[in-house]
Amino acid sequence: MNRTPVLGLTGGIASGKSAVAQLFRQQGATLIDADQIAHRLMLPGQVGAQRIKKVFGAAYFHADGQLNRQKLGQLVFNDQAALDKLNTLLQILIRTEIIQAIAAAQLQVQPLIVIEIPLLFEQHYQPLCDRILVVTISPEIQVQRLQQRNHLTAVDAKARIAAQVAPEVRLAGADFLISGDRDLQSLQKSFTQLWQSPSFQRFLGQPVGK
Repeated sequence: MNRTPVLGLTGGIASGKSAVAQLFRQQGATLIDADQIAHRLMLPGQVGAQRIKKVFGAAYFHADGQLNRQKLGQLVFNDQAALDKLNTLLQILIRTEIIQAIAAAQLQVQPLIVIEIPLLFEQHYQPLCDRILVVTISPEIQVQRLQQRNHLTAVDAKARIAAQVAPEVRLAGADFLISGDRDLQSLQKSFTQLWQSPSFQRFLGQPVGK
C-alpha cells in the first residue's frame, strides 16, 4: 500500500484554518484536528482536565466539572509562564494522539491526510508533515475577526495573537500559502487554484501534464 501524503495545516488564530480544513475534507482528505483532540482531553474526568486541576486548581473549573475555558484563557494569554505551563501539561498528550491518528489514517485509502495544528511551529510538528500549508491573514482583519468570534476586547484579541509565533516564522516554514482574508466564496476559489496547481498535484502524487 502506498503511503498517503501528510499535510500540516496551520495559521494564526482566526485566520480561517478550519474553513480550509473543511474544503480539504470535501476533497476526500482525512482531517485530524489538534484543537478537537485538546478539547476532548480537557473534558471532565479526562487526563488533560486532571492535570490542569492539579496544577492550576479547582478555581478554573465550573461546579459541574467542566473546565472554565474563558477564565483559563484570560490567565494564560496574559501570562507567558502560565501558557508555557499549560502547554507542558497538554502537548505531549496531544502529540501522542496525533501520531496515533496518522498511523490509523495511513491504513485507509484516501488522497491526503490533513493535520490542522494551530501551534504547528511552536510545538515543532514539522517532522510529522510532508508539506505545510499556512493560512495567512492581515493583522487588522485578524483582530476584528477574533473580537467578533470570541467576544473579546481589542487588547485581549491582540494578546492571544501575540501568544502565537510571529507570522514571519510561519511564512518561512510554508510550502503552500492561501489567504484567509476574504469571504468563503473567495476562499473556495483560492483553494481550487491551490488544489489544481501542478505543485500541489505533484505533492499528492498525481501525474502532471507537461
